[in-house]
Amino acid sequence: MSPVNNATSSQLAYSYLQSKNKISGLVSGMDIESIMEKLMKAESSQMEKLQQQKQKYEWRRDAYREVNTTLETFRSNTFDNFGLSKNWNIRNVSNSSPSSVNISAGNDATGNLTISKAEKAQAAQSVSKENTNISGSTKISDLLGVAEGSFNMSSVGEKGTLSNVAEVKYTSEDTVDSLVAKINSSKAGVTAIFANGKFSITANNTGRATDSAADIAVVGDNNQLFEKLGFTTNGATDFGLAQGKNATATINGVDISSNTNKFNVAGYNLELTANISSDVTISSTADTDGAVKKVKDFITTYNDLIKTLNEKTTEKKNIGYEPLTDAQKAEMSEKEIEKWEETAKKGLLKGDSNLRNVLSDLRSTLYSTDKDKLTLASIGVSTTSTYTDGGQLQLDEEKLKAALEKDPDILSKVFTGDTGVISTMRDSSKQAIDNIKNVAGSTLSTSEKTYSIGRDISNLTDKIENWKDRLKGIEDRYWKQFSAMETAIQKANSQSSIFMQG
Repeated sequence: MSPVNNATSSQLAYSYLQSKNKISGLVSGMDIESIMEKLMKAESSQMEKLQQQKQKYEWRRDAYREVNTTLETFRSNTFDNFGLSKNWNIRNVSNSSPSSVNISAGNDATGNLTISKAEKAQAAQSVSKENTNISGSTKISDLLGVAEGSFNMSSVGEKGTLSNVAEVKYTSEDTVDSLVAKINSSKAGVTAIFANGKFSITANNTGRATDSAADIAVVGDNNQLFEKLGFTTNGATDFGLAQGKNATATINGVDISSNTNKFNVAGYNLELTANISSDVTISSTADTDGAVKKVKDFITTYNDLIKTLNEKTTEKKNIGYEPLTDAQKAEMSEKEIEKWEETAKKGLLKGDSNLRNVLSDLRSTLYSTDKDKLTLASIGVSTTSTYTDGGQLQLDEEKLKAALEKDPDILSKVFTGDTGVISTMRDSSKQAIDNIKNVAGSTLSTSEKTYSIGRDISNLTDKIENWKDRLKGIEDRYWKQFSAMETAIQKANSQSSIFMQG
C-alpha cells in the first residue's frame, strides 16, 4: 500500500529539482520544468529507497531504546519495592503512644514491650559568654593580635566515638562570621552560630562518646582564640567544650541506652520522639493480608514487563507500509502522516532475539533458589499454562498464606539477597540492556559508530549524500540538454524567419 502520489500534486507540493540552472521553455512551448520533475523523480527513486531504509533503522533504534527504558524502570522499581529485606517486614504494629515513639517491626519481632520511662538523647552544645565588643565583622586578627592560626576540632560520631576531626585555619582576612562559615563547612561535625555577642557550637550527632570525656573537643588552640570568643578554657590549648547525653529507656524492666534516639529491642525498631514518663505498650502481629497484597504488587510489576516485551516480539508487521518520502509527506496532512507512520512502525521488533532471550531469562528466575532452596513456587507463585502471553505469573493465595504461617520470613528469603528472585531478575535485565545498547546505543551515545544500527545509519547517510551529489550532476546535464534544444529551436526559427522575409 502506498499514499497518493501523482505528478501534478507532487509538482505543486514538492520539487525534485535542486539546480539553479533552469530555463523557461518559452521558445519550444514545452513545460520543461514539469518534464524535469518527472525525469528527476525517476532518477531519485534509488536515493529515496536508501532514505526509507535509513528511516527504518532509526525507527528500530528508537524502538530498542524504548525497551531499554522499560527494563531500566523495571530494575529500579523492583529493587526499591521488593529487593530489600525491609520491603517484606509486613506486620501490624500496636503502639499506645505514637506521639512519643515511632515503631516498626521486623518479621522477627516477638512479644510485647512496655516502655515505663525514657529520655531523648541530646547533642553536646557549648555557648560562650556574651561579649558586646565583638560583632560578626570583627577580624580574628584584631581579637588575637596575630595574623593567622589554626586549631583542630572533633565531635562525637554516629558510632558513638570521638571522630569527625577537622583542621580549621584562619588568616588576617577572616572575621567572626567567616570563622563560623569555616567551622560549619569543615568535617568537624558541628554547627556554629554567632548572634547577639554569643558564640554557640552544637554537635550534629547526639549522645556521648565512649572514648572521650567531651563530645566536642578542641586541640591546638595555641592562640587561645576560643577564650577570646568567650568560652571557658582556663588558658588551655587542648580542651573539651561540651558533653552530650545518651538516650535512656526502661523497657520491660531493663535499663538500656543509645547515643541516638533509636533502639532495637526484640526485633522492634524504636525511635523516641519525646520523653516518656508513663507506660507505653507495643505489640505486633503478622499482616498476612498485607503480605499477600505485596506479592500481588510484585506479580503485577513483573506481568506488565512481560506483556510489554511479548507484545513487541509478536506484533504483526503491516506489509506495504513503507516510510514516507519527502514528496509523499508534502501531499499529506500532519494527522495523515502520523497515522501512516504509526501503522508503518508496527512489528519493528517482531521475533527479535534480544527480547526473546530476556523473556527466557526472566522465566528462568522463577526457578532460581536461595540457600534454603526456596523458589517462587514455594510461596504459590507459578506461570500461566501457556507462553502465548509471554509467561505471566499467577498466585495461589492459600498456598502463600500457608507458607507464611509456617515461616513468617519466607518472603524475604525468596525475594532478597544475592541469589533471590529480585537480584536474579535485575541481573537478567541488565544483561539485556547491555546487549540492546550494543545494537541501538542510548540517548547518551556520542557517536553512531559505537553501536551496530548506528553504523548502518552512518553508512546509509554517506550513500544518500553521494546520491545527492550525483543527482545534482544528472539534473545539470538535463538542463544543459534542454538549453541546447531551446537554443537550436530559436536558431532554426530565426533562419526560417529570414527565408520567409526573402
